[in-house]
Amino acid sequence: MRRSWSWRLRTVRNLGQLGLRRAAAMATASIAVAGCSAVASGATDDGSPKRQTASPGISTSSQPSPSAEASDLHKVGSARIMIVGDSITEGSSGDYTWQYWLYKHLRADGVKARMVGPYHWLFNNVTKREGSQSYANPHFQNANDATWGMTLFREKNAIGAKVARYRPDYLLVLLGLDDIYWYGTSQPKMTANLASFIKAARRARPRIRFVFGLIPPDIHQHTNASFAASIASYNSDIEATAMRLSTSDSPVAVARDGADINVAADLWDGTHPNPNGEIKIAAAYADVLAANFHVGDAYPTPFPVMPTGPRIRPRLNVTPLRKAGQAKLSWTLPPGANGFRIFQKDTSQQETKFKQLPFPLSPAQDPWTAGMLTPGDVYYFQVQACKGSDCGAFSNVVSVTAP
Repeated sequence: MRRSWSWRLRTVRNLGQLGLRRAAAMATASIAVAGCSAVASGATDDGSPKRQTASPGISTSSQPSPSAEASDLHKVGSARIMIVGDSITEGSSGDYTWQYWLYKHLRADGVKARMVGPYHWLFNNVTKREGSQSYANPHFQNANDATWGMTLFREKNAIGAKVARYRPDYLLVLLGLDDIYWYGTSQPKMTANLASFIKAARRARPRIRFVFGLIPPDIHQHTNASFAASIASYNSDIEATAMRLSTSDSPVAVARDGADINVAADLWDGTHPNPNGEIKIAAAYADVLAANFHVGDAYPTPFPVMPTGPRIRPRLNVTPLRKAGQAKLSWTLPPGANGFRIFQKDTSQQETKFKQLPFPLSPAQDPWTAGMLTPGDVYYFQVQACKGSDCGAFSNVVSVTAP
């Protein structure tokens, strides 16, 4: 249930005071590395009840006072936003993306958000190609500057031209994971690249505002102590650089987007967010936009808990083969589904519950031959689509009499 517009107006009038209370409350908070588990609640695409307290998504290492231009922007109620990121931000087939949740939130708050940038698609995680348009919900502005494998060390040289072309008021940035994981970029170089990125964007647009996200936790940080230390060090440098380079004309703020992330529950492959992870990242950025720049309100809490895994049901067919005890199963491939669980039961043997076969199948194994069936028995089959560790929609049920 949403709060009334009268409440929103009171919130706007008191926003400056609210920002001070948030800053005081968060002054002694440390950087979160691992999140807490989500709390179940009813979920819809457009959110849930407004939060009662500030989210841990707000970082107070750099809390510049909003400039007069930022206040005027809030009164106008519009913002040009360019999101910059790698695969965590771009997303892959079947995803909403955290941009979706942020955009829907800002629009619901009355902000005329204009999302800008050179890209407007997903990465197809099955074919390993860019250009997928298979969003879980395509009804949002999906332009951005996010692409699979983007690095800070390359983007620092490209961001100036992009800012000049697309003229964003805000850059929302989540970069650095690929630099450290794939290229082993040293910590001093990471810090220098971050400063160069900020300076290049400012040369193109001197009054641009920044929100940098911290690198969220992932499975590699849990299994590789050296990598985890590098991520923690870089996250600290993001905070320090934001404080050092923030100005009244071009503020730099930091979102603690990983504070609520639970690696097991919120990431479909240990690195990339599922819908619940996307919401938590979006909430952190929304909170900073609200507290630091008066753009929208803080994200509603409790967070909705969304179903995970592919949501489009596979369409399953079965055909008996000429060879005794065999039947061919074939099914449609939902966007993003990179694994399939097969369930069967033999009703001729009084089986009433489906049994999962012991091995998952890949998209390349469609069609698949079910063997070792008892001739003359009636079998029922069902397929469940999975994306990484998240399994979702079930197919229709089909039956066949084994030849």
